[in-house]
Amino acid sequence: MTFQKTLNNSLVRYMELIPGTSAFIDARTPGSHLKDNFCIIGAGVAENSKQHVHIRETAGFNIGAAGQPPGIKNSLHSHNSAELFIIFKGEFRFYWGNEGQYDTVLSPGDVISIPTNLFRGFEVVGRDYGFMFSVLGGDDSGGGVVWHPEVLSQSEGHGLYLKSDGSLVDTLAGDPVPESSELMPKLTDEEMENFDQYSVEQMQPFVVAKSNYRPVVSSFNSLNENPDYQEYALTGSPLAQDDFQVKSEDKVSIFAYELNNRAGLPTHSRKEKQVLINYSGDTLVKVNNGLEQGQILMTPGDVFSIPEGTAISLENQRGESLVYSILSSDQPVKPELQSGKKDLKLG
Repeated sequence: MTFQKTLNNSLVRYMELIPGTSAFIDARTPGSHLKDNFCIIGAGVAENSKQHVHIRETAGFNIGAAGQPPGIKNSLHSHNSAELFIIFKGEFRFYWGNEGQYDTVLSPGDVISIPTNLFRGFEVVGRDYGFMFSVLGGDDSGGGVVWHPEVLSQSEGHGLYLKSDGSLVDTLAGDPVPESSELMPKLTDEEMENFDQYSVEQMQPFVVAKSNYRPVVSSFNSLNENPDYQEYALTGSPLAQDDFQVKSEDKVSIFAYELNNRAGLPTHSRKEKQVLINYSGDTLVKVNNGLEQGQILMTPGDVFSIPEGTAISLENQRGESLVYSILSSDQPVKPELQSGKKDLKLG
């Protein structure tokens, strides 16, 4: 396989995403029945073994996505692994707590890191179809999804059953109806008391709105006054070298790079595994692995898993590029620059 072919296989185009419409137990429950779930890198916490996975190999984390029309909900659930979201299109109302009693509305470009051991759900509000990317910390799913007992009750009679091993049975697809002893038991009232509760004020430190992105001194060199380039440190550990706006220990960190008028990032390599999500504009990613070189032109919504051991550079090609970089550590080390290639103004 050629190096360019390897790069092509590491790219998932937004326009080529394949949704799953029965990825979870609530997929046919009225009010949740029109949602699309996507497994982009890794299978994440999808319960349906037939769910399409674009890139099986994880990157130290999983990348998925949710898409749904207004009024459609993803039901109350919890995770044992970190879950972060980047809003791409539309507006989402996130609600949380054992009864979903707290909420906030997030818009395109907003980022949220939701604590573990907390019930959460979300729905699209407004008039537009909503789409957001999800990041699950770690290579595995941390035990999958923990559903609110009402979700399991409401799903009954719609052809989907969740077994105690976390696998989904779809009787409309020909699977046999499982015995009651095989089903996932519902959480008791005592077990529900063990889940955390966050007020709206307590959740605010876990959210960064796009309008509040705070530029940081560049990780690449001192040219942070370039008006066509801005770097943002969005989520990461409070113990990290970088001053992240959301300080949480998620096993991942998220940076954003704003590149305009042909500005770019110099050729560099990372110790951590890295995935790029192109939010806006057209961004050229050049990749080299010693003597082998290739490139990928990312358009809005594209996801690119950077092959390990390679060095990359980024360059804005058209429009206002905003690129998210997700790294497989919440305490990332600084990127290693390739000698002689430190100019942030390319072309």
